[in-house]
Amino acid sequence: MAENKRKAPTADDRDRGFKRSKGGPGGTGKWQTPNHKAKSEAFSRGHGTIAPGDAGIWATCARRMEGRATTELKALLYQYAEKFYGLTEEGGDEEDEDLDIEAAIKKETAALTEDKQSTRLFSAVRIDIECVMFFRVQPSIDPVDLCHRIALDISSNPDKKLTRYVNRISPMTLMGKANEKGLEEVTTAVLKPYFQLNGQEEYTESEQEVKNSERPSYTYSIRPTIRNHNTLKRDVVIEKIASSIGDMHKVNLTKPDKVIIVEIYQTVCGMSVVDGDWEDLKRYNLAELYTAPSKKLPASEEVVNQENLKKSEVSTAAGTDSVEPN
Repeated sequence: MAENKRKAPTADDRDRGFKRSKGGPGGTGKWQTPNHKAKSEAFSRGHGTIAPGDAGIWATCARRMEGRATTELKALLYQYAEKFYGLTEEGGDEEDEDLDIEAAIKKETAALTEDKQSTRLFSAVRIDIECVMFFRVQPSIDPVDLCHRIALDISSNPDKKLTRYVNRISPMTLMGKANEKGLEEVTTAVLKPYFQLNGQEEYTESEQEVKNSERPSYTYSIRPTIRNHNTLKRDVVIEKIASSIGDMHKVNLTKPDKVIIVEIYQTVCGMSVVDGDWEDLKRYNLAELYTAPSKKLPASEEVVNQENLKKSEVSTAAGTDSVEPN
């Protein structure tokens, strides 16, 4: 009987177990309980929800790297916002590495209660999908213009690698509700500046000037992505968008002048219109642009040296958003 009794743990055994529980794999690193880890992950990936009227940027990343990719993309967006538009955020929004997890969460919660979230240029929104992120963008920045400039810059400087975990970035001009009415409202608002729409009767003064000088007969393609949503089907989305566009605009699936990006996620639907070089720029997949041969841009399109960019350009960028991950 005595042989079947379990031996009491020695002091060394207790010490080893204690260290492993505190240090994670191999007994190294900061101490974290499972609850801390859950809070840390939620903190790193963002807060809030996507709502109709939002503009922003969808992004995809390497699997199980959502937290790191969110931090990485946030830094990238702020870097390019300053480079292209001369925009910075008062006091910065960097994560304080010196703060422990609890302190960092408290700091973020305080910022939310003071409504500072609404003043940030970029705000990460929590998404319950693996490998997918969303950043809400303030109206002072056009996400379509920003994503295009980022892709062009990386395409012309692929050796200067700024990201490791981020894959595709997709701008969103406007988010709406993911139902037929919401899709119709988003379609009208996003496509009206680029296409003659069927049944379009009311024009603003600037839109009337464009109409009078003959609106360009852009060709187009429609690229929908649907995640965690069962109401709007892909074929229905394509048909409804195509039927709203006037006959002067023709479909071109290989070399379109404009690409209509549609992103549907749970209860929200987003859309943007990007230039036809979207395909040449690897659909704004940064990881692929880094590995593609360098393409130096004509001087008229060079975006590397933007130090002298006029602040007035910021106002023209207001009100644009986009969507469309990997």
